[in-house]
Amino acid sequence: MKQLTVILFTVFAVVSFGQKEAPEESFKYRRPGVMRLYTGLTAPPPDRPAKFDRFNSDFFWNSWIGDKNGVDTKFYAIGHALSLMFDVPFDKKGRVGIGIGLGYSHFNVRSNGEMNFIQTPDGESYYTQLSLYDPPKRWINRTVFNFVEIPFELRLRSARERGKFKFYPGFKAGYMFEYFSKWRIEGAEYKEFNFPDVNRLHYGPTLRIGVDNIMLYGYYDMAMLFNNDMSSKLQLFGVGISIGWF
Repeated sequence: MKQLTVILFTVFAVVSFGQKEAPEESFKYRRPGVMRLYTGLTAPPPDRPAKFDRFNSDFFWNSWIGDKNGVDTKFYAIGHALSLMFDVPFDKKGRVGIGIGLGYSHFNVRSNGEMNFIQTPDGESYYTQLSLYDPPKRWINRTVFNFVEIPFELRLRSARERGKFKFYPGFKAGYMFEYFSKWRIEGAEYKEFNFPDVNRLHYGPTLRIGVDNIMLYGYYDMAMLFNNDMSSKLQLFGVGISIGWF
């Protein structure tokens, strides 16, 4: 009887210990999502909310809206963006929070148009007009705008670990540090950097919505590309997909 009591006590102790340690152990080795290691090489403590989408890649079809004067954008006009963001959840399950950080965007508008720089009637400045280019045929014809940005998002997501639904409305502001038009006619290549009235400050709403690591992405630039009142009234936008790596 004494031996049976010892055996039962031992079994009870082992089971109790296993029940206490199992959640911590399962959390320790949990790896939800591609490259999702949270703090790097190890998972965070069990009482810390999980964090998501701190490094993001966006790939999008980009174009402009406004005074296009019959210019069409090619279907292969693809831009991209990168962002490194702090994920700040407000509750332990990470269902509500914000994201803020630093980003880079590359707009690459391939079209059948060209930028023309026209002198104002007073002769003191120039303005920019987008119009169809004349023959001969151009084998490459693109206009590029590169930005450094500060993105901000309100982050809403479900509590489940797999199949996590995400809804991220946001806003970003950026500075255009580079811009140019590039085209090629037969063997000769041309590049134009001197846009006389380009607007370098840009801002607008963003939206990412999807499941787990893959989301649909959209951005609308609220600022005009050019400052002169006589210039073509053009605004950038992009629509595509976003990947949250970790």
